[in-house]
Amino acid sequence: MKWIRFSNEKTDFLVKNILKGFFFLAVLVLIFYLLRKGTTEEDRMLWFGSIYNNPMLVLAVFVGSEIIFGIIPPEIFMLWSMETGYLGPYFLSIGTLSLISYAAGFLNFTIGKFLKGKVSWLNGDNKYLKKYHKMFDQYGGYLVIVASVTPIPFSAVALLAGAGGLDKTKYLLNSLFRILRYFVYAYILWQIEV
Repeated sequence: MKWIRFSNEKTDFLVKNILKGFFFLAVLVLIFYLLRKGTTEEDRMLWFGSIYNNPMLVLAVFVGSEIIFGIIPPEIFMLWSMETGYLGPYFLSIGTLSLISYAAGFLNFTIGKFLKGKVSWLNGDNKYLKKYHKMFDQYGGYLVIVASVTPIPFSAVALLAGAGGLDKTKYLLNSLFRILRYFVYAYILWQIEV
């Protein structure tokens, strides 16, 4: 009887990056915990109040971050949403944030399609994108799934997927994992907080 081998290059790549994601989530939760336990509410409001209490500013920063290669981890915005409730009930706000992220990815995918062949930095000439370009060449649409659920920059991969000629329907279906990621991470954060 032959044993079925579940491990392959794609699965290993996915698992490795999911583990990285949970490691970064753990680090973020630890920082959040230490910040809450090591400071008073007044101190935190003094440091972050002008941003923290301005939902339009926070959402603008979130949208900008999601479009510009995920500069700020989305978990920070999940924690903000949980703490403030400005976007409504927690899981409704997570739905809103996940749809914004999904839309930002599709915007980058569309930009990538438009810029395909028009700019050299999308063809692997850019130092930042070179690594992800190589990954896209190796994994194709599977990289969209991995970037949707791990710390690999989702927006950068979406841009490369558009420029790389990935089918729009395939991209939209693969990137739905982004919404799943938001709810899984949000649930973990909520369980830690409760």
